[in-house]
Amino acid sequence: MVMHPTPYLEHYADIYAANMLYKHGVKLDAYLADPARYEHLLGAPFPLTHKQTTVRVRLIREEVLQEQAEEIAQQLDDLPRNNVRPFEPLHHKRHPKRRGLASCRNRSLQPTKPQTT
Repeated sequence: MVMHPTPYLEHYADIYAANMLYKHGVKLDAYLADPARYEHLLGAPFPLTHKQTTVRVRLIREEVLQEQAEEIAQQLDDLPRNNVRPFEPLHHKRHPKRRGLASCRNRSLQPTKPQTT
């Protein structure tokens, strides 16, 4: 264990306490061993707590969902509307009517017998 002089301890302990470096997860012993290593944390914002992180994730998800909803709404604006609801028109070909023997299913399934006259 390293022994530090009292003025050194008081000076750096005051800096440690004033900047609340414990919120960054730094122990006082580690800070006293090498204060220059943690200088970048003196003006840095504190990390988020667990509850704050949970709220931030929820807000980001809501923002992403909102953006997706806006994109879907823009896509639906191009579609024609039936009263209020947008619908996508069907693009299919209508089958032509069958005429003649092919139109009667039962007749086409029966074997044909030769006619005798």
